[in-house]
Amino acid sequence: MDKLFMFYMLKNALERNKTICNHENNGFDVDVLAGYWHEWAPIVPLDQTPMEYNIIIVSFMEGDPSGMPVYNPAAISGEELASSIARLRAQGRTALISMGGAHGDIRVPRDGKERLKAEIRRVIETYGFSGVDIDLEGESVTAADNPTVIPEALRELKTYFNDKNREFIITMAPEFIFLRGEDAAYKPYVTGLEGFYDLIFPQYYNQGQDGIFSDELGIYLSQNDDSRKCEFLYTLTKAIVTGSQSYIKIPADKFAIGLPATPDSALNGFVRNPEDAWNAVKRLSAEGENIRGFMTWSINRDSTTNYSFAKAYAPRNLRA
Repeated sequence: MDKLFMFYMLKNALERNKTICNHENNGFDVDVLAGYWHEWAPIVPLDQTPMEYNIIIVSFMEGDPSGMPVYNPAAISGEELASSIARLRAQGRTALISMGGAHGDIRVPRDGKERLKAEIRRVIETYGFSGVDIDLEGESVTAADNPTVIPEALRELKTYFNDKNREFIITMAPEFIFLRGEDAAYKPYVTGLEGFYDLIFPQYYNQGQDGIFSDELGIYLSQNDDSRKCEFLYTLTKAIVTGSQSYIKIPADKFAIGLPATPDSALNGFVRNPEDAWNAVKRLSAEGENIRGFMTWSINRDSTTNYSFAKAYAPRNLRA
């Protein structure tokens, strides 16, 4: 009897696993493909990034010796950067400057807010960026007064630029583990910029065995389990866009999934079959949760595979 019971339990689990991501497309399509662009190898000319990418995020503003975020282009001249961004804008695309990165070492004290605002204004006005992305990682997430001063500064800057009839887009790319729990590390940024941020693309990579429990399947889904990738993508995204399982809520219309462009773009988390991601999106859409699209690290890494990520994940109307 025990063996028969176990057989049916396994059979039922397998059947549920087959159907959790098996949904017909209801006509919904994403409208965002964001990619990070960096100034180290492999180098890609900024204004030659594929048209599939409609948001290009230049990396990075990093901390100076005092920890204050600063930016000056390294691989190209300032004039070339400004003209490249102008061409992107003429194509209807958006260029943002990202603050942080794995080695950003950003530490902004309470009395550093005006200096931070001045540097961001300088970068925006000198090069033509349309806004700022927050990609604080490691100790920079909680260092100094970052959690309060950075959201404050960005709120004030958005008001400043909007009063001049200029857009000021704010995005974030937290590691998904920083969105979980009452003491979630990114909670001050998400809540502090509520009503001000435009998009958040959590990083669904570099977390190894970390993941989420699926009540529907009755199993734990880890980020690096390729056999259940669709189930992981669906379950984690559903938890975040609905604010369940202790995750900070990020509405679907301000949400995009962050994925590595290639297997070696991150320690782990690469989606080997893009249909796993699209099936997760279709399931979410069928439940009324229409997310905006996808983000990747990085455009440069994508170039090494003839932009296979862009071709697989771009909105249909942007595909070559």
